[in-house]
Amino acid sequence: MLLILTRPDLAAQETNAIAISEWSEPVDYSADGKNCALLRGRILILEGRSPAHAGKLVETQVYLELQNVSTSVTGPMLLYFDPREGMKCELQDALGRPAPEEGSGGSGSFPSACWITLPYDSTTRLRTSWYGYGMAHEYGLMIPLFHPLTIRANNTNDYYLSGTFTVTPPTNRVSPLDYCVWRGTLNIPKTKIQVRRP
Repeated sequence: MLLILTRPDLAAQETNAIAISEWSEPVDYSADGKNCALLRGRILILEGRSPAHAGKLVETQVYLELQNVSTSVTGPMLLYFDPREGMKCELQDALGRPAPEEGSGGSGSFPSACWITLPYDSTTRLRTSWYGYGMAHEYGLMIPLFHPLTIRANNTNDYYLSGTFTVTPPTNRVSPLDYCVWRGTLNIPKTKIQVRRP
């Protein structure tokens, strides 16, 4: 007998995907002359509602998914997750031109920097966008990173998102149990953005 378990909340969430990038090339951080940990990442842009969101519009949710793909069984890695300083993205059309800049207003909460423990052969999904932000389809698409990116509904160009995620940990952190403290930059592959127009 084959038993398949699913999580309905995740299954429903993925059907609302605006874009999911390919995985980045894995990046190895070596410390003290020994291999430390191999990490890769990808970006997911979804429509949905975080637990505290009660607004009428659904949120545009941006997540960074990180995966420990070390090629030998090692202890957990630690990494300092700081989406405000570490996550940098840009939107460009097929000719490499940036999307027109748009002003943005409003207030809300942004994910705080924190330490993440990522065991061997595991994956975690981390929010990298403002909470509570979205845009009605008739107006276009807002990608609410710390510096929001917007594509208006009347803009018919194809756009592609690319980005980097850089981990620069504070120096005053003491690693428990001699865990690897990962540092480096992941280059997220360019992915096409599907603007949902009315």
